[in-house]
Parts: sequence; structure tokens; C-alpha cells
Amino acid sequence: MRDFRKQFPFFDSSVSSIYFDNAATTQKPQCVIDAIWHANIQQSANVHRSSYQLAASVTDAYESARNDVAQLINAATAEQIFWSKGATESLNLLAHGLGELCRSEHPIWQGNEIIILTSEHHANILPWQQLVERLKPEKKLRITPLSPDYKGNYDYIKLRSAITDNTAIVAVAHVSNALGCVHPVADITKWAHQHQALCIVDGTQALAHIQVDVQALNCDAYVGSSHKMFGPTGVGFGYATHVLLDALPPYQVGGEMIEYVSFDEVRYQSYPLKFEAGTPNISGVIGMGAAARFVQQHQSMILQIEHHLHQHLLEQLAVLNTDLAVKSNLITIVGAKNPERISLCSFVLTGISHYDVLRLLDRDNIALRVGHHCAMPLMQHLGIDGTIRVSLCAYNTIAEIDLFINALSTAIRYLTTNGDATSVKTSYFGATPIGDQFIELRGYDRVFRQIMLSSKACPVLPAQYHTAAYHVSGCEVDVWVREFNGEFTAFATSKIIKGLLAILLEKANTLSPKQRASFDFCEYLVQLGVSHHLSQSRVDGLSRVIVRLSA
Repeated sequence: MRDFRKQFPFFDSSVSSIYFDNAATTQKPQCVIDAIWHANIQQSANVHRSSYQLAASVTDAYESARNDVAQLINAATAEQIFWSKGATESLNLLAHGLGELCRSEHPIWQGNEIIILTSEHHANILPWQQLVERLKPEKKLRITPLSPDYKGNYDYIKLRSAITDNTAIVAVAHVSNALGCVHPVADITKWAHQHQALCIVDGTQALAHIQVDVQALNCDAYVGSSHKMFGPTGVGFGYATHVLLDALPPYQVGGEMIEYVSFDEVRYQSYPLKFEAGTPNISGVIGMGAAARFVQQHQSMILQIEHHLHQHLLEQLAVLNTDLAVKSNLITIVGAKNPERISLCSFVLTGISHYDVLRLLDRDNIALRVGHHCAMPLMQHLGIDGTIRVSLCAYNTIAEIDLFINALSTAIRYLTTNGDATSVKTSYFGATPIGDQFIELRGYDRVFRQIMLSSKACPVLPAQYHTAAYHVSGCEVDVWVREFNGEFTAFATSKIIKGLLAILLEKANTLSPKQRASFDFCEYLVQLGVSHHLSQSRVDGLSRVIVRLSA
């Protein structure tokens, strides 16, 4: 295992963070970095068209990467692999092309329904929504989402019964990026084909963590992104059956995908080149090929290590849940009963803002993700505003998990000890205004603690006003701000945000409407020494609040 981790320069750098955000992007091994470097430094030429030796060399490397990816997913031929900017573009390409086939009433399209899972990444929802909208009113298509239960667990029998002769496409992730569950794609494909429907698979979260065999899955199309399987960003692939690739029209036109062009006629190359318009991301493709070879070489080790890490994480979360005397069942894992899962754990904390936890963990250099994970329909279905997602990779360690558990325990105890006030106490800080409490403070810890304390003095907006009329969009968490008779009140689920709101509202409530319109609230936060302790996303959210205060 140590030898595996040593292949990643990230962990030898000055960066001391514990990296648990692998579902967002993975680190790169040295072999991938070397491949990209070599392509940029020693193979810098265009592919396919030029006949000189250097161009031939880079073309060979470029096409070899196609073979590498084909082998990784066990595609029958390399020609079934086409390059893209990532899984998102591949899904858009497929949806656009299938929409054209629907419009022309091509026999490959049967039915009027597209079935997707509620837990899908937005990248596997929006292209199908666009397809439906694009074909209105010419074609009457509908999207049918299928949801898990309210604990995030799927009943695949319901999915099977939902697929009928009216189903044209079943679009499903191989692995959910929000839940970590592995969907039974081979079964889903079989059910779809029994009704002449196509099965389109988003394999983005699967490629680095489980073995993928598209021939065994028998799916009609499969897509993935390089940066989630140890490769570079900005490049990905699509796979499809020969029948589908032959039927699909080009997505974009120009450059390499042209066989012949005049002002009277155009002929396109056969696949895969007909889907690869313009100069491609050559070094990215070569880097992805290196990543594909790396995954193949280490696949059995990856599976073994990640299973061990995942089990340890689940065990330690269970122990922590028992040890925390603050509340029972404080930690709830979402989708815990899905039968097959990768090394990803998504959980919620009762009564504690996930964003506050993230800020405390970030202070300890622990990198993970909180929020909806580009799966907003799922979170809406579950009735939550997001989860804390710990996504592990084989280069992570047991020691890192233990450090995370200790940091999480400390964060929870800190946040529950410094609980919210149940009523507004304008005199909480005595005669000293809230803003003045920050003037003499130095250091992140002291400023952060004062922000948390300030949350108790935020003039609270009652729950009946937590409506769209008072909602401030663009913030990290839900924020509502209301002005009535010259006084502002507000509410946010995050203590940190509530503390910042308390600072801003205190100042706003001392100003007339005319004064508020010209007052520089951003500069005010700078003067207090608060701004440079805030993330850019938090600054962006506060700017929206400030617009509301200044209106």
C-alpha cells in the first residue's frame, strides 16, 4: 500500500491535507504526469493530418490511448471509443444525437419515455431534459424519475416494473456520486432491452473503483471522465455499440471529422472521428491513456484496499455515533442499506450545519465535500439540504481516517456546546456592539470563535417568513432576510453564516435607507478583520445579502 501511495507526488509535496474528496477529482500518479509532460514537451504536434515523423509519433500515442481505454472497459474494438471534454460532454453528445434520431423516427428509437434515477448527477439529467424540451411540440416525450426510499436505499424491483414498451431510454449511473451505491447495470440493461429500450450508463464514479466490462454489462453506451480515474481534467470518453455509433449524427462539425467538404457537399468521417471536431486535447488524451493503464495495473489492489478503508470508516463512524452523548443517532449514513457500494460515505448530522463542520475540518486541513453533490433532486426527495461526503481512494490510509474521526468528533462537540440562542438577546454582548468585538482580534481561531458567538445575537427571522420572497439565492446555505419597519431580521442554518449576518444586520439596523444604499458593507468587514478569513464562496454569498441590505 505504501508503494501505491508513493506513486502520487501530491503526498510528497508541502501540502499536508488529508484528501477525502476523490469523488470530485482524484490525484495523479507520476506516470500520468510524465505522460502529459512528454506529450507537451517532446511530442508537441498535431495528430492525424501531418505526415512528418513527429506528427506520426504523437498520433500513435494518441490512438494508443484509445486502445488503453477500450481495454480498461473491455470494449470489443478501440473504434467504439470517442473522446470528449468529459462525461458531461459525452452525455450531451448522446442526448443530442438520440434526439435527432427520435425526430427522424429512426428505428433505434422506440417509445416516448426516458427513465432516470432521482440520484443522478445533473450531467445525466439536464441533457435529457433539454432533449425533451428541444423536441416540443413535435414529439411528446416525458422523463420519469425513479426514487429511492427516504433513507436513500433503492428498490430495483420497482425500476424493473417501471420499464415498459413505452420506454425509449434508461439513463443510469453505474455508481451514484452522492450515495456511493453500485447499481445493477447488467440487470437494468437486460430489462431495458426486453422492451427495445436503450441503456445509457454514466460510469464516471465507477472507473477508478470497480472493474468495468461493457460487454458483460451489454449497455448501449458508457461514458467517463479522466480526472476521476487518476487522469487529467478536461478530457473524457464515450463508448457505444457499433449500431448506435453508426446511427448517431455528428454533434459538432469541423476539422478532423471531415472526409470531404465543398460548398455543395460534405462527407463526414466514420466513427469515432465523426464525433471529434476540431483539434483535440492531445496531451489530455495521452494522459488519460496512461491513467487507464495505471488503473488496469493496480485494479485488484485498489479494490482490496478501498474495501478495507471503507469498512474501517463505517466502523469508526458507528463508534463515534455511540460515543457522542449529545444526541442519539446524531450521524445518519444516507443509503446505508444499498447492497453494493464503493468507498464513499455520505451522511447527515442532526441539528448541525454541514457547512460549519466543513469549515472546522478545513482548519485541520481535511478536504472533503458538503452540499448536494450535483444531485439536487435527490436531496429534495430526501428532504435534506445536503450531506457530508467522504470519498476514499486507495492512496488514503487508516491513520487518515482516524484523524478525520477525531477532528469530526471535536467539531461536533464544539458546535453542539456553543448552541444557538433560543431568543434574541440584544444585550448579549453588553454595551459593546458586535462589530467592535472583532477590532482587536488577531488570528483565525479567535476570529472564527467570535463569529460563532455572534450567531447568538442575530435578530432571528421567524420560520413563517422562510419563504421564496425573503430567500437570498447564491449562498452556501439557505439564507432568508426580511426588512420590516426599517429593521432587518434573518435566518441561516449555518452558525457561521448567522454570525456574519449578525455583524451585517447590526450595522444595517443603525442606518437609514439612504445611508444603507451608499454604505460599503464589504469594506466594513475588511475593517473588522473578518473578510480575509472567509472563503470565496462565502464572500460571494454575503455579497448577495449585502445587495438585499442596500436595496
